Amino acid sequence: MKIVEQHHQVLEFWAEYRRQLDHAPAALTLDHHTDTLPAFGRAADEETRQKWIAGVDFRKAQTVTEALQVLRHDEHLDLALRSGMISRSVVIAHYDNPGCANDKIQVVAPDWPDLTELLNAPERFRPLASSVLEDCFLEPLLCKADFVPEENPGFILDIDMDYVLTGDVFLPERASVFRRLLRFAGLITVSREDIWLRLLRIDPDWDFDKAEAALRRFINN
Repeated sequence: MKIVEQHHQVLEFWAEYRRQLDHAPAALTLDHHTDTLPAFGRAADEETRQKWIAGVDFRKAQTVTEALQVLRHDEHLDLALRSGMISRSVVIAHYDNPGCANDKIQVVAPDWPDLTELLNAPERFRPLASSVLEDCFLEPLLCKADFVPEENPGFILDIDMDYVLTGDVFLPERASVFRRLLRFAGLITVSREDIWLRLLRIDPDWDFDKAEAALRRFINN
């Protein structure tokens, strides 16, 4: 399991993993947000942006490191696809923010009430947020995305910790689907995103350190 501060920084590990393979793996992301913006979209005009994208080669680690200096945390999926690090991106998010920079990014989200409303009603939000590793949550979304772990062995399981907003998440009653994801993943990346976790969390004392410890306990068990 590889841990980074901000979500786009996973690309160093994705590129390293890609260099070990003869084909680009799929990536499955668990995230509060969708992170589907165009690579370098807020740092350069279109001509420069395309030039920068063309300059990223996963076989050359330095090009990835240099790209991360200007890439934003919600632009990495587009770059990973365009540079051949991954073949497909599926994002399981808490809500679907329409508009993807790349048609190989597929976002699936639950049919929850308006998220702004939920964030202002933590006790109403808690049972929903606590269910995001349950079979009843993950199974229909994976089905909608037509993503079967066994058919994508060695895929990247990418977890943004603002996906887990309460400690109850890691105490699911039925989590056979998440266990299958862990079993068939070839690489697990985790982004801390401390600021977003602090802004969105339901439990006031919930933080990344507790979330990481809970995730490791789940994996070890």
